[in-house]
Parts: sequence; C-alpha cells; structure tokens
Amino acid sequence: MNYKILTVLLFFCIQTLAQEKQSSATTTKIKVKGQETKIEVNSKTQTIYIIGGIASTITKEDLDFAKKYNIQYYDFGCLPPVNFQEYEAKNTIVFEILNKEYGIQWQKEMKSSALGFDKWMKK
Repeated sequence: MNYKILTVLLFFCIQTLAQEKQSSATTTKIKVKGQETKIEVNSKTQTIYIIGGIASTITKEDLDFAKKYNIQYYDFGCLPPVNFQEYEAKNTIVFEILNKEYGIQWQKEMKSSALGFDKWMKK
C-alpha cells in the first residue's frame, strides 16, 4: 500500500518539475467579422496557403522555392477555406518574415495564387 502512495506522489512530483516549451511563434491579432482572432505562425514551419484547382498547382519551381526559403505550401484545392481572412493574415505574417530574412528577392519567385499575396504587394 505504501509503495502505491509513494509511486503516485513521485509521479506528481515529476509532473510539477516538467518545464513548458518556449514558443518561437509570431503572434498577431486580427478582426474577422467583428471577432478578434489570435493567429500564431511558428517560425520553424512557415506555411504559405494557396488555392489551386482540381489538380495540384504546386510545381517543381514551387518546391525549389520552398526549399530555398525554408517554407512549405498547403494547397486548399478548388475549395477556398471558410475562414479565408485568417489564412490571408497567416500568409501576411509569413511574407513579412520572408522580407526580414531574405529581402525582396523572394517576391519575384513567389506563387501569385498564395492567399493575400496580391493585396500584400499593393500595400
């Protein structure tokens, strides 16, 4: 009986000493339809969201771009997401990160079907 109690106590002691991982994410708040939404983009796995078609629109050049600039693509296919503005905002954060890290060179190679890219370029 004492061993069971000691085991449970030891388990809880170990759990209380566990440390939380520090996040290296970039956080931004946006308003979508009157509600404030918090968006997080992890700097290790930057994802650019695109709208393709029935067939995948990611080409070999896009894969080279992704490797060169350490990003990944997520293709929604022919159906845009319901929360379109949120994904545009996430892409905007990634575009800003790319600007800080690589200057403006990446913009010439960027896929134009990325959500919010044209809007971001005009601002």
